[in-house]
Amino acid sequence: MRVEVLASESLGVRSMAVEVEVCGTRILIDPGAALGPKRYGLPPDEVELARLSELRALIRERLRLAGIVIITHYHFDHYTPDWAEDLRGKRVFLKDPARNINRNQARRAGEFLERLSRAGVRWEVAEGRRLRLSGGEIVISGPLWHGPEARFGCVVAVSVREGETTFLHSSDVSGPVREEALEFIFSQRPDILFLDGPSTYLGPRFGLEALEVARRNLLRLIGEISPESLILDHHLLRDLSWSRWAEPLLEAAEGRRVRILSGAEFSGKPLLLLEAERHLRRRAGI
Repeated sequence: MRVEVLASESLGVRSMAVEVEVCGTRILIDPGAALGPKRYGLPPDEVELARLSELRALIRERLRLAGIVIITHYHFDHYTPDWAEDLRGKRVFLKDPARNINRNQARRAGEFLERLSRAGVRWEVAEGRRLRLSGGEIVISGPLWHGPEARFGCVVAVSVREGETTFLHSSDVSGPVREEALEFIFSQRPDILFLDGPSTYLGPRFGLEALEVARRNLLRLIGEISPESLILDHHLLRDLSWSRWAEPLLEAAEGRRVRILSGAEFSGKPLLLLEAERHLRRRAGI
């Protein structure tokens, strides 16, 4: 199994785009990337715009090579509507566009389905699917809440197994902060676990109790599953002080021989917290 994080906050954009190669099949999960429209009251700068262009080109290149594409929900950092034609001829799994979805994402989903139809792309509902591969399988969760509140609708998580190795991608479950997401992860017992982590940069707006629940659940995963690699990124890496919040996790991981890594570190790429450092570049005049 080969796993590469193509784009994420630790690589300079908002994304959880991942390429997994299993049994000769390339699987692309969440082929999208975006920028935070406002951070510290500032819009994206030229450094971020250039990085977005670079990583979108990489994602699209890998998308064209993929045999299977899975889109976990309809936020623009997780899919790219303009690339509908690139999905032609692939096996495409989409988070259910009609159920367990909020109004905004349902509208986006409807527009995306129209694009797919015009491009002649066939698609399948992702929730609860199990795909057999030669020497492996893909398991997609049922609907999982997008963080502590129901107003953002649901996402799906994706588990990919080859032989004795399992990789699990769980987008926008904010920790995980809710029990159903935790249960799916425990059911799959991944060796490599890629999580978005909670939005610590929002502080009380995210919910202080929810932050504690997320940390407690992560400690359970470290203690009871002890994955070889725990990739924490996305929402969590929008916070320059993320490691302070994660200090108990880092201590527990050391005792269980679990590597806690950003997506950039996991894929051997330079760490670029461009959104989190936006105000610092502005002050420095960069």
